[in-house]
Order: sequence, then C-alpha cells, then structure tokens
Amino acid sequence: MRGPALALIAATAAFAASRASAEDFAALGGLSDTDDHSSSSYAWALEYRQHLASWLDVSLGYLNEGHLPGHYRDGGSALVWGRTQLWSDRVSLALGVGPYLYFDTLTNDPGAPLGYRDYHGVGVLASAALSYSLSERWFALLEVNEVMASADVGARSVLLGVGYRLDRVMQALSSGAAAGQAQEGELRDEVGVFLGETVINGTHSDASNTFGAEYRRQVTRNLELSASVLSDSDGIDGRHQAATGEVWLVQEFAARQLVAGLGLGSYFSLQSYDTIYRTKAASVVGLASMTVAWRVTRALDLRLIWHRGFTGDDQDRDIVTVGLGWRF
Repeated sequence: MRGPALALIAATAAFAASRASAEDFAALGGLSDTDDHSSSSYAWALEYRQHLASWLDVSLGYLNEGHLPGHYRDGGSALVWGRTQLWSDRVSLALGVGPYLYFDTLTNDPGAPLGYRDYHGVGVLASAALSYSLSERWFALLEVNEVMASADVGARSVLLGVGYRLDRVMQALSSGAAAGQAQEGELRDEVGVFLGETVINGTHSDASNTFGAEYRRQVTRNLELSASVLSDSDGIDGRHQAATGEVWLVQEFAARQLVAGLGLGSYFSLQSYDTIYRTKAASVVGLASMTVAWRVTRALDLRLIWHRGFTGDDQDRDIVTVGLGWRF
C-alpha cells in the first residue's frame, strides 16, 4: 500500500475546497518509464486543482509511479499552473511545475542490510495537461509528467483520466455546515477504539493486524490533538506495542456531520522487537496522516485514519484503521 501523500492531499483538498470558488478533482491512470526508456510500469494519480484566475491554477496531487526496476516510488506534489482556454472554453492547455515529495523503496541496493532501502527525497515535478469538457461538470484530462530528482532516478508518466468540477458540491456542503453550527453544542473530547492493518513498505509489503484506542481533543474549530496506543498483533515480527501523538488541522462539512483532517506527529515503539528481516528495531517514526469521520449521531462517529510512517531504519509503513469514537 503506497499512499502518504494521498492521505495528506485528500484532506488538504477538502480544506481548500470548502473556501474556494472553482475547483476540480481528477483521477488518472497510465504508464511510466525511466529517462533512458529502458523500462516501463503502470502509473496512476489523483489531483485536486483550484482556479485562482482565468490563467492561473494551483494543484495538490498524488502520483504513484508503479514498480520500475529497482524503484517502488510514489509521492505528493504542489504545483503552480499557467493555463489558457481554447475553443469556446471547452479545451484547456496548462503547464505546471512544483516540488515533489517522494518515498522510494530501492530494491537493487547491494549495500542495504535488509535487501532494500527506504529513501525519502524532494524533487521537481513538471507537467503538461490537456483537458476537454464533456459536460458542465465532467471533463477528460491528458497529462504528461516529468520527475526530476537529482538523488534518484528520473522518470516520466503519461496519464489519461476524468475529472469533476466541485464548486457546486462544496458550496452546498458549506451552506449545510453553516446552518448546522447553530443547532449543535460543542463536544470537544473523543475516545475511540479501532482496528486495521499495518503494511511495511519493503519488497514484499508484509502486513499485520493492528488494533488500539485513541483520545482526541478539539482545541479550536480547526485544530485537534490526538494520542493513541496500538498493537501490531500477528505479523512475522511478532506482537509489539506503540504510541502515537499528532496535531491535526480539521474542517467540518455537511451540517458538521462530515469531518476531514490532516495530521503530523510521531509513532513511538514501546519495546524493542525483531523485524521480519530478523533485525532489532525500536523505531521512532514520523507520521503524516489523514482522517475522515462521519458523525452517525451527535455523540457517536465512524472514523477512518490513514497514517504514512517514515523512518531512518528502512521500516517505512502504512497504517490504515477504522473505528468508533464517542464524543463528550
């Protein structure tokens, strides 16, 4: 499972969309290859774009470059676009450039003690996009992306997909949220239980079941703090426990029933344990996370959390959980 940036981007897009006047969301799929054209793989992407002016856009995106030989790479981007409209505004041409924060599992590093190495870096993503309006809301999108990473492999991708214009949807949700705020008192604390799966980002994507409990405190309308304890219970590396602490930026929608958030924090192993590669680990892991919660009742919510953990000892991981929370 590869998704770090996907998680952050999805939540950040929700915040921006709640305040924007014109925004799009697109899903794309296609092919990637290296600069020397020696190999190719699948690729897919998700993109949120906000229109700032008739000629200027900004976007947040997630790009999964597939499994190129020796490289399992994905990452998130923040691009600035110059855009022009053609053919009665049905066709749009755009050029974009910006930073690309990536996570690469290197599988051909002979010096890696685990047989692979998790590498993190920042490169540049340059894109060209051609869109065609299919209807008032839907459009087709063709993108060509070039990844320039001085410390890693250069690659390009060609992607084709569809997109949807979100402005009316977000305006309706925002109106509903404003109406709901006057009807509901503040419940600032939440305790919850969850279960899910932890996947190590290595050559085999080894997984274990995960369960635990979380406490969450709303500091302001858009800021929360959380702490949790969790157990990875049945992986090859055996049972071990950990704790997390995160700061969250959150936004409410749909009469305050839907909440999206992004978080940053740390994962602390509470004990030393044997990894699946028979090495010792007691990681302090950075976390970049996304959560979506649906308030089933005023006090009860259903919560999905997606963490990307990034480490210095080749134990990068994705932790995906779903659970129930009680607000009070």
